[in-house]
Parts: sequence; C-alpha cells; structure tokens
Amino acid sequence: MELIKSGDSMYEEYENLLLRRDQLQKESGQIWTAYTIRFGRLIADVFEEQLECVKCRKKIAYYQSAINHGGVIDGEAMRKYLDREMAACYAHLKRLQDDNNACKDAETSTAYEVQRSKTLYRRIAKLIHPDINPETDRNDRFMELWQRTVIAYNHNDVKELSELEVLVRHVLNELGEGNIRVEIPDIEEKIDALKTEIRDITRSEPYIYKDLLENEDAAEKKESGLEDELRSYKEYHQKLDEEIRKILADGGIRIQWQMN
Repeated sequence: MELIKSGDSMYEEYENLLLRRDQLQKESGQIWTAYTIRFGRLIADVFEEQLECVKCRKKIAYYQSAINHGGVIDGEAMRKYLDREMAACYAHLKRLQDDNNACKDAETSTAYEVQRSKTLYRRIAKLIHPDINPETDRNDRFMELWQRTVIAYNHNDVKELSELEVLVRHVLNELGEGNIRVEIPDIEEKIDALKTEIRDITRSEPYIYKDLLENEDAAEKKESGLEDELRSYKEYHQKLDEEIRKILADGGIRIQWQMN
C-alpha cells in the first residue's frame, strides 16, 4: 500500500505546518516540565501559605460571628464548614504538588535523542498521521501504532520509534498493493487554521516561558520574587495565628466538641 499525495501545490505547506504544530506542542510540554522543575516547589509553597492565610481569615470571621450570637461554637460544624469552603483550593494545591513530583521524575533526553526522535516521528507521521492518511481513523492497527508513536515521540523514545517505523511499513505492505490517494478538502482553510494554532501556541503558556528559562538572570529574579512572596505570606500567617490566639484567650467564645 502506498500513499499517493495530493498534487495540490499547497499540500507540502499543509504537511509541514502540521508537523510544525506537533513539534511545538511537544516543546510546550517540555517547557512546562522544565518550568515546573525550576519554579514548581516555590509556586506550590506560596499557594499553600495563601490558603493557610485564607483559612485563618475564615476562622476569624467564624469566631467573630459566634461572639455576636452568644459565643458558643460547634467545633464539628466549624470543621465541616472550613473543609467545604477550602476543598476546591486544596484540590488545586494537590494538583500543583502532583505536577511538581511528576516533573521531577521526568527523564531527561540527550540532544541526539531529541533530534533523532523528531526525524523518526516525521517519517512515521507522513505515513499514518490521521490528518494525512485517512485510513488511520478507519484501521485499528494504524490507530494503535499512531497512539504509540505519539507517546514515544513525547518521551524521545528513539528505540520505540525505530521499531514503530518498521511496524508501520510492515502493516502498509501487508495490506497490499492498493494505493491510498490523499486529498485534503478545504486545504486553504486548514492551512490558515494551522497557522493560527501555531501562533497561539507560541504566544501563550507554557511556550512563552521558554525565554524566561533561557535567561538565567530573569529566572533568578523570578525565584527571588517567589521567595519574597513566600516570606510575606508566612509573616501574615503568623499575624493571623496571633489574632486567633488572642480571640480564644479573651474568652469571648467557647468551642464545644461532641463526644462520639
């Protein structure tokens, strides 16, 4: 089986833009990993301190409301209220921490592996990329090979990509001598859409972090800013804790806990 590609003069541009888009999406993932490794812990720590300050303020408001209504607090009801109010924030914190841990565990690739995986991916993509070969969406074997290709490409797994190229060509040969004529309907519109997508990728997060990561002075300045922000929230947290202790010490409220 052989792919007979469209004779349209715009086909080569379409194919190159498609592969460029895929490359940028992969780079964005790598940039996000590098950004998270560099700043992720500090970002998560700052956010955690922000949450603790918010929780303290909610406690203070709860206590003050209780003082205005007799001064007795149901401890379990207060705990459930705080858990409910803070649930979404703590879920976001957990995602930040999980992302940080996952990025730390990410394998690093050599320059050779990055370039070789790009070459192998392009060769395979020209054969079975769903936007190039219409048979991929209709053939389970092609789709499985394509999904494995995307995963291997994102991990710069040269060994897997090399084996996949052989398998792809084997399946193409196995399916017979018939030809697949590739025609791209509305190719001009699709080219414009790809150009827009490429522009959007390069102008938005995480791709825009690339310049920051490549400028050590800027990266150190960001780290310093995060450290200052963390210190500021810790100081504010201490002040709020002191305010809570003062409210409790003044005896204006009484917390009751129901015994099981």
